[in-house]
Amino acid sequence: MGNKVRLRYAPSPTGYLHIGNTRTALFNYLLAKHYDGDFILRIEDTDTERNVDGAEASQLDNLRWLGIEPDETIDKPGEYGPYRQLERLDIYQKYAEQFLATKKAYYCFCSSEVLEKSREEQITNGNVAPTYDLKCYHLSPAEVAEQLALGTPKSIRFHVPEDQTYQFNDMVRGAVSFEAKDLGDWIILKSSGIPTYNFAVAVDDYLMEITHVIRGEEHISNTPRQLMIYDVLGVTPPIFGHLTLIVNEQHKKLSKRDGHLMQFISQYRDLGYLPEAIFNFIALLGWSPKGEEEIFTKAELIKIFDEERFSKSPSMFDVKKLTWINSLYLKKMADEDYLAFVRPFLATVYDLTNKSEGWLEMLMLIFKKELQYGQEIVQLAQPFFVASTSLNSETLAMLKSLPGDRQWLNSFRDDLNQITDWNEMAIKTLIIECGQKNQLKGKDLFMPIRIFTSYQEHGPELAKVIYLIGKEQVINNINNLISKDV
Repeated sequence: MGNKVRLRYAPSPTGYLHIGNTRTALFNYLLAKHYDGDFILRIEDTDTERNVDGAEASQLDNLRWLGIEPDETIDKPGEYGPYRQLERLDIYQKYAEQFLATKKAYYCFCSSEVLEKSREEQITNGNVAPTYDLKCYHLSPAEVAEQLALGTPKSIRFHVPEDQTYQFNDMVRGAVSFEAKDLGDWIILKSSGIPTYNFAVAVDDYLMEITHVIRGEEHISNTPRQLMIYDVLGVTPPIFGHLTLIVNEQHKKLSKRDGHLMQFISQYRDLGYLPEAIFNFIALLGWSPKGEEEIFTKAELIKIFDEERFSKSPSMFDVKKLTWINSLYLKKMADEDYLAFVRPFLATVYDLTNKSEGWLEMLMLIFKKELQYGQEIVQLAQPFFVASTSLNSETLAMLKSLPGDRQWLNSFRDDLNQITDWNEMAIKTLIIECGQKNQLKGKDLFMPIRIFTSYQEHGPELAKVIYLIGKEQVINNINNLISKDV
């Protein structure tokens, strides 16, 4: 590519970082970095009534946690700032006045009541897509001057050229076109001095020298109005790409109101999903690499990510796949990093002060291969902190299905009690000797021992489990079940 590639992510601080916004940010970031370009984050904060306290900081924090670091933004300014729209109002005013001076825009004095009445009349007359009726466009200079002198509230409205077609070649969808006659004259600057979205975003993208814009498909209908602004400015618009929908497992559009699915990055972060895993997973929502491989590092994704492999079909947000990818990343972690990652989850629920470091490390490491996300360690580790008092029905049924009596467990208990140096190897040796002594092996040996010692039907390596539960509790568990003659 010729000039330096510059892409942007421009959220409104009306909510927190969710899956859809994350994909938009990530795709813009990856394409920018693929071409050694810049990734800009600016804040579109003009919808002041809907702005949420803390949303701006949360967006930045979670993006950076994911590894999506802007080259320019509100706390990392470059030469194209300011990076909040409310700090750029004088810029929008300047361009709106230029449009007035060149007759590309005009003052509109119509009240909301007048506009609503016109809209209702058009619908009554069969116009299902009503547009502005050009009332103020036809005002004479004297009439305009009179309204200005009276101080009548005014907005600035863009005049859409007649009989013009607006076309662009979308990176995802190919050729797209809109007829000007279907759009109608539209407001670029409200009476409050606040710009409308399509005016502000086009001016910002022009001044910030944005070369490519990747965004959701809901923005397709905004594109022709933005192209009008570029036409008046006399500049080449950026290259647009409108991503297909993200759908849930029922193939319905992902909605922030869908309570059955976690959609905010902070929720996955709190549960102990790794940023690298989320980064990898979301990169595959609407884009696909060549070949069958799906696990990539950030550097690998930057290297292979380009505009040629955007998907034309909706992408399903599959939580099971995200969780699987996360489990792979957990397995790949160095033990030291893994221990530091999962320990806080245990510490928030259990008292670790009376546990040795060696005991804690063994506990955490025995679950490394099966752990899917950090918070899951709390449930998996519960039997080692909270003593079980009875078997669940499924475990009891499994125990009763095993052939033979349980008399040999008495001597196994006694042998366990004789261990003076309580350690994994001593326990493992004892289990082997017990099998040989009683001519037991496989399920007939290990299942009764596991259930009688831990009250669990399944679990990690048996000797480690018995060691971690501790001699006193293991002996109590065996005695309790023997007394119940299960």
